[in-house]
Amino acid sequence: MKHKELNQRLSNYIRIHRKNAGLSQGELGGALGYCDEQTIARHERFHVMPPLRIAISYAIVFRIPVAELFAGLHDEVELGVETRLAQLEQQLGQRSARDGTALITARKLLWLSQRKNPEYRIHA
Repeated sequence: MKHKELNQRLSNYIRIHRKNAGLSQGELGGALGYCDEQTIARHERFHVMPPLRIAISYAIVFRIPVAELFAGLHDEVELGVETRLAQLEQQLGQRSARDGTALITARKLLWLSQRKNPEYRIHA
């Protein structure tokens, strides 16, 4: 594994939580529906990213949100998404208000502005 900066979090914390629970890789694998421990070992060593269903299963087993269990991955994905959203906001801000999409552009810019508020949540 490459040297990581001190402020970076691990890609995932599966191994730590498994050890704290006293589970073997085989026992955890069985709980998740795997026949052997090799898949768990690959997830713990960051060799393979678990499918979404399994990531959610880990969160259920350990009663920890997926974003916390996969903290380093979450940080990496968040940085990429936020960077691309900032680029989108910049592109939208440069559009002319005279074209036929001004109202749609304004709604998008409003949404982008609102989502920066930590209390903002999308309600389904």
